[in-house]
Amino acid sequence: MLIALDPGHGGSDPGAVGNGLLEKDITLKLALKTGTILRTQYDCDVMYTRNRDVSLTLSERASIANRSKADLFCSFHINSFNATAKGFETFRYSKTTKEKSIELQKNVHEEVMKALKPYGIMDRGMKAENFAVVRETIMPALLTETLFISNPNEAKLLKSDAFLDQVAAAHAAGIAKVAGLKSAEKKHYLMIGSFSSKAEAEKNAKMLKEEYGWVVHVKEG
Repeated sequence: MLIALDPGHGGSDPGAVGNGLLEKDITLKLALKTGTILRTQYDCDVMYTRNRDVSLTLSERASIANRSKADLFCSFHINSFNATAKGFETFRYSKTTKEKSIELQKNVHEEVMKALKPYGIMDRGMKAENFAVVRETIMPALLTETLFISNPNEAKLLKSDAFLDQVAAAHAAGIAKVAGLKSAEKKHYLMIGSFSSKAEAEKNAKMLKEEYGWVVHVKEG
């Protein structure tokens, strides 16, 4: 089972901007966090349309997922309108005939709203639109809009890694449920280097993440 994750915007396209945040940065964080959870907790493979700050057209994103023959597709976005707009919403293609797209939307939407309930986040509903990334992908596809970057209170949450961890875990849970993923067997890890300073280790970890999309953990020992 291959899951395609699409961090919206990137490179010269920052997406929504507000309260000291760029949409492209948050969507990348969310997608990478979701992918890490899927890879480590479930028996599946994950691919990203981008794993660093690069520009891609909407059609290129769909083509990358289509060429990979992914089984499910999820595109991550952050909303923007004004300082009082708020909430979470999801979108599928308005003319989809794929029952699994509807199932994907329902499960991810419900899991994320469950995670957002303690924060009092508004449920803006499950919607259908003619968005390119859900229209041009050949597999069941979903686009999520997590909070409003233009709302100071919601932007404060979007600045929190702990909050993004919860949202990512909810996305992963919803995707796993639809994909019928089983919990992964015990993982084995390979140490890739030993360094005299933490700064040097983190420099190499960053390089591997940017070049290959690897999840690298730096530990003292």
